[in-house]
Amino acid sequence: MARCPFATWRPISGSSGPHLGGPYKIVHHTTEGSSAQGAMAAFRQNRSDPHFTVDGSDIYQHIDTAEGARALRNDAGGAQTNRDSAVQIELVGFAHLPKDGRALTNLARLCRWIEAEHGVPRVWPSGRPLPARNGRDPGGHNRDVTTWDARGGHYGHCHVPENTHWDPAYSAAEADFLLAATFSPDGTLLSPPVPLRPAGKRAARSAAPASTMPDHAQVEADVVAKPPAHAPEHRSHPKAPPR
Repeated sequence: MARCPFATWRPISGSSGPHLGGPYKIVHHTTEGSSAQGAMAAFRQNRSDPHFTVDGSDIYQHIDTAEGARALRNDAGGAQTNRDSAVQIELVGFAHLPKDGRALTNLARLCRWIEAEHGVPRVWPSGRPLPARNGRDPGGHNRDVTTWDARGGHYGHCHVPENTHWDPAYSAAEADFLLAATFSPDGTLLSPPVPLRPAGKRAARSAAPASTMPDHAQVEADVVAKPPAHAPEHRSHPKAPPR
C-alpha cells in the first residue's frame, strides 16, 4: 500500500489493476479546467482517474500508487501505459497557460514523496515537456517506446507512447523547479523560489480560460477483466463552477 500521508484520500473509480512492469515513473498531466472539483467530476463520469489531483490548496489521492491509474490511452496489443509503473498526476490548469505557483509547489512536494517511495530519479528521460507555441501544440514530442518502458523518471503526457495530448507544456523554468524544489519536514518550500508568471498572463486570467486542446478527453483505459480494443483519450472536462 502506498498512500501519501499529506494527501486527502478521495477514491473515485478504482484502479486499472496492478502494475505489469517497468521502472516507476511520474506522469504529469494538466486537467484543462479551472478546478479540482470539475476535474474529479469528469474522472467519475469517464472512469479516468489519475493517482492524484493537485491544485493550489490541496492534494487529492484517488488510487494507491501500487496500482495503475486510468488517465492514459492504452491501445490493445501496443505499449503498456497506465500499468507500466506510471504514477499519474493531474495538475489543475491549462497546458497553454503558465501554472499557478501554489499548485506547482504542492506538485513538487508530492513528487518528492513519490520519488522517495518508489525510487523515481529526478530526470526527464524524454526531455522537458515542450511549452505551448502561440498557445497551441508545439509538436516535436519524444514518445520513444524504449525510453518509456526502460527508464524511470518524470514524463509529460506528451511523452507517453500511443497518446497524442501535449500537456503539461511546462516552461523550462517550471520543469526545472519541479525537479529542484526542496522542502522542510513540515512541507515548507526551502528552495528554489517558485517561477513567476508573466504579468500579462496573470492579468489575462481575469477572463475564464478555455482549453486549446480541443480533443482533450478523459480516458477509460485498461478494464482489467475485459480490456477494450481501443480506449479513447480523455473527453473534455466540464467547465469549472463559478468561484
